[in-house]
Amino acid sequence: MAKTHPTLGPNSGKLGDVVYYTRFGKEFVRRKAETFTDRQSEEQLRQRALFKATQQTAALYGSLLQRGLTKHAHSQGHTEANEFSHLNKQHFVYADGKVTVNYPALQLAYGPLPTVHFTACHADGLHVELTFDPYLTADKARPDDVVHIYAVSPQAEVCMLMTSVERQYGQAAFDLPDLIDELAAACENETTEQPNTFTQSRTIAIHYHLYAIVEAASTASIPTLSADEKKANKLHHNINRRVSNSIFIGTVTS
Repeated sequence: MAKTHPTLGPNSGKLGDVVYYTRFGKEFVRRKAETFTDRQSEEQLRQRALFKATQQTAALYGSLLQRGLTKHAHSQGHTEANEFSHLNKQHFVYADGKVTVNYPALQLAYGPLPTVHFTACHADGLHVELTFDPYLTADKARPDDVVHIYAVSPQAEVCMLMTSVERQYGQAAFDLPDLIDELAAACENETTEQPNTFTQSRTIAIHYHLYAIVEAASTASIPTLSADEKKANKLHHNINRRVSNSIFIGTVTS
């Protein structure tokens, strides 16, 4: 069934052999997909595995992508997840039925601001101390631009903003979350044929990938957009979110 407008005609749904839909405030029409036989070829399995891995990874990095990719993605007419897939497809490799992700190479933000150079990453258990070059690298850089540090663990399925500091300070310190107990409890609740290593040993560690992006001081105070804000302004025309490209800092094992 198609939803119709009194004067413009259908703007969503199916009508005969065509499908109407709205994306970023614009209306589109395409021909309804024909049925096909799923032959389960190696190429089909490869494409499906890559697509699934890319979408799941984009969902994992959701809060980081919203800060770093929203403006650029919507300017291209893409969602954050689709733009993430476009920027990072070469970093997902399919072999022997599995997909390997090159986490250090992922591009999670896209923007014109100068990045910062991290000179040291020291971890003492869950406590992390970072040092980066505070000096300005271009006319567009400002000392009060904000450096956001994210910790991401695909293993624990978390992406967390750990701290935000001004560029001029040149250092940041924070404590990573201790999620071993939560993972062990989750594994104990699962019924699997093979015993899970989390239930057997507390020595299993969690790997956190650390990333940073720089945000212009004039927009850094804007919080992560809520669902209502995104719904009210799908194009984000009133959000002047200026950022740098993402920087991979390193991997910390808790």
